[in-house]
Parts: sequence; structure tokens; C-alpha cells
Amino acid sequence: MNISIFASIWCQNLWDELILKNEINIFEQLYKDKKVNFKVFSYDYKNPFYVKDNVKYIEYFPIWIKDKKNFFRNLRNFKNFINTVFWSDLIIIWWGGIIYDNEVQANKNPLDQWIFRNKIFRFFGKKIIFYAVGINITYTENLFKLRQIFKWAYKIFVRDNYSFEVLKNNWINAEIIDDPVFYDNSENIKFIDWKAILDTKQKNLLIKKIDSHNFNLKDLEKINFQNKNIWITFRAWYIGKSWNEKIEILMIKEIVNFLLIRNAKIFFLPHSIHNTDFRSNDLEFYNKVISWNLENKVYIAKSIKEVYDVYKEKKINLCLSMRLHSMILSQVYDIPFIAFSYSKKTDELIKKIK
Repeated sequence: MNISIFASIWCQNLWDELILKNEINIFEQLYKDKKVNFKVFSYDYKNPFYVKDNVKYIEYFPIWIKDKKNFFRNLRNFKNFINTVFWSDLIIIWWGGIIYDNEVQANKNPLDQWIFRNKIFRFFGKKIIFYAVGINITYTENLFKLRQIFKWAYKIFVRDNYSFEVLKNNWINAEIIDDPVFYDNSENIKFIDWKAILDTKQKNLLIKKIDSHNFNLKDLEKINFQNKNIWITFRAWYIGKSWNEKIEILMIKEIVNFLLIRNAKIFFLPHSIHNTDFRSNDLEFYNKVISWNLENKVYIAKSIKEVYDVYKEKKINLCLSMRLHSMILSQVYDIPFIAFSYSKKTDELIKKIK
């Protein structure tokens, strides 16, 4: 069986990579009576995080199409795109927020690209599954385009209630499915109407929920940090309400010094090392934090592979989790964590864990 996956795996983001890894495992289990081969569309097809014999990575079409230098590159990619769609028995479209109409780096409305791709899928009569997608439509005039994208789908699975309601209000049927990263520590995935319930999900490892926008150092005072390995997964622009990087860095420094006084060992885990959007580059942000007299007191993981190994090998005593998949990986690998919630998606996850 041939499956093509339209993914988002080019930004050195652990979330994206683990969704892909677990999605491949899920569909292998679903079609375990067949030999399954995958072709994965990516913007970075040369440096895959997840490598497997039956998985091949190819570059998206189009890619920076306004640049004339990319003409022959896009010509090659279009040919690969058509051949892959023709080859596929099943097409899977996923991404945490793949269906949106507003992107700073895009040359045109991203919805138009998905309408174009869907026309090709339909021309070849292919079965389409939207898997664990998120919906974010800013402009009401684009709701018609949303219906065009989803109209011919075989099945639609969304990752949250908000996306479910957006589709429902536009007469599109969908189901809510658990984040695929919940399966990361599960060798045998059990399917119950496409929804899985894992034993790890029943354990409540959440020590405390903190509203990251209203954070106060007093929120940490009653928690035992003495002599523990503390791993931190903060995102830039979400601690406090100032929206000022210098003030945010000062607040994180206060947290680090608070922990150091208690003889804790401090480690930062960059979940995203984005090569173009520096607001999403945790590694660069953490380097700014420790440059303020903390160079020899704090360790920063250097790659998303190292970050992933930290969870899998349970090197953490306690995690200060802001990243969504830090919370999920902590839950999956039995690591106590404090949730610094900053959005609807983290609030929804915390309610599910509780």
C-alpha cells in the first residue's frame, strides 16, 4: 500500500517531527496486513528527523515560486508531485495548524495552495484523510475556501474543540482525535473507532498549572525543587504581559536564580530551532537568557534529538513545561511537570490530562 503524507517538517521543531513519527506508526498498525510505503512531502527533505526504510522524503510544490531561480526546481517538484499523487492509494494531510489563511512568510493565501492540491487529488480520484489538523481562519470571506478544501475528504480528524466547532459551523463533519504524540511510548497502538486510550494518559503527573501571562514567582514557592534536575521549555513572548523581550528575560532569570538557590541543576530544552522565524527559535532565545551572567550555571540542549532523548531516557526530575509537547512527553514518559499554560491548546490539554 502506498501512502503519501503532506506534512510540516522543515523547521527543526520536535512537535512536527514526533507527530510525523507517530502518524507513520499509527497507519502502519492500521494496515499491518499490508506492506506500507510512505512518501512524505516536506520543505526540508534532506535532513529528516525520523528515518525508516519504507519512508521517503520529497520536496513540496510549489516552493518560493516567485523567485525565478526556482523555476526548474519547481518544475521538477511539480513532476514529483503529480507522480506521487498518481502512485498513492491514500493521501494524508496533517499539521497542527495547517489550515489557516494568514502567514507572514507566505507569498499568497495558503488556502489557495490546498485548493489547488485538492483539485489534483480529486482528478486522480484519491482518498483523502485530514489527520489531527488545526483550523485558524482569520477572515470570514475565506470560509468558502475552507469548504472547498474539506468538501471531498474521506475522513477529517481535528486536534481541538475550536477546530471542530469552526468546521461544524460550516457544515463540515469532523472528529476530535488525540494528539499522535500521546502514542510515543506505546509499542502496540490499540484502535477504537480511530481513537486510542493509553494507560499513560490516565496518570496525572501535573504538579501545578500556572497562567504564564500572569506568572508570579510566588507560584513556585511551595514546590520542592531541592537538588533536582529541572528542565525548562519556555517559549519567547509568553511569560508575563509586557511583550518586551528584556523584561521577559529578566523574569526567566528570576526563576533560574530562585531554583539555583535551592541547589537545583537547570537545563533548557529547545523544542523549536526555527531557521527563519527567530521568535520560534528556542535555542537563540535561551542563549540570550544565559548571556546575562548565567553562562556557567545553566545547560542548553543543542539539538531536538538531544531534547527527545532527555524525555525518552527520563533524565528529568521535574519539567517546567510551556511547550505543548513538553507537557505531552512528560505525561507519556512519567515525568512530573508544572504546566505554564499560554493558550487555548495548552488549556485544553491540561483539562484532558486532569
